[in-house]
Amino acid sequence: MAQPQQQDTVISHFSHPYPGHELVKRHYTGPFRCDMCWEKLSGTAYGCGAGCDFVIHESCAGHAPTLSSPELHAHPLVLVQTHRDATLSCDVCLGRCAPGSFLYRCPPCVFDMHLTCARLPQVVPSARDSMHDLRLVVADGRCAACDSGAGRASYYRCTACNLDFHISCAATIGDNNSAREAQVALEAEIVGQRIDEQARNDMLDLFSPSYTVRREYF
Repeated sequence: MAQPQQQDTVISHFSHPYPGHELVKRHYTGPFRCDMCWEKLSGTAYGCGAGCDFVIHESCAGHAPTLSSPELHAHPLVLVQTHRDATLSCDVCLGRCAPGSFLYRCPPCVFDMHLTCARLPQVVPSARDSMHDLRLVVADGRCAACDSGAGRASYYRCTACNLDFHISCAATIGDNNSAREAQVALEAEIVGQRIDEQARNDMLDLFSPSYTVRREYF
């Protein structure tokens, strides 16, 4: 289990609003998963000092309640938590959103975005041509890697080659796995996340059956 390296920051955070459950900065050696973004976690992070198996990235602890990112969406986005039974996908990378995870949403447009996608770099090097860069754009494109389109969405575009790539496909261009194999692996991981999430929620209900967290779920 994680051990504190030294006396460090103790915070209260809206993602874990149980009375008296403050989060303590600790060093984690993994494997753990962030309870906000559901990405894998290791290194410095915030964990529940009251003994809950709850931990979030240090960077996730700093996510603002609202976000303006004109490059990804025209309207301001609001940080919300998804329902445990929600079936949603990110409108930026097109990947599944883990039930119970936090995401940025534009309620009028029903636009959802992973927390990690909020930190996507605007420019990345191309795995196909080291002399070219890919720039993040929102367009009615068609992915050159998997040869499919998703209507108006976010792509990494090579302006020199006039090619667009899904966010997920751009990350797997240089890998041995195809985009389809990557998607299958992602879906299998989501199933595992659901099982882990349900077990964690059952345990919390067992120890605090009278306490109900009130939030807006989507």
